[in-house]
Amino acid sequence: MSHYVPRTYKNGRARRILLRVALVIIALIVAVLIFLFFYLRRYIVYDADGKLRLVIPWLMAISM
Repeated sequence: MSHYVPRTYKNGRARRILLRVALVIIALIVAVLIFLFFYLRRYIVYDADGKLRLVIPWLMAISM
């Protein structure tokens, strides 16, 4: 006589919730990076050597 082993079912609800939270966090990070790129674009200047520099006025006032 064989031993009865009940079938178990593990749903993926916890995994789906974790995946959804991770995707929302990644989407927020990408949105913030895109916003910062377009916002800080006005502060990019070229040196005499042709190199790019990021000159942010409120950071310059703090360091002086």
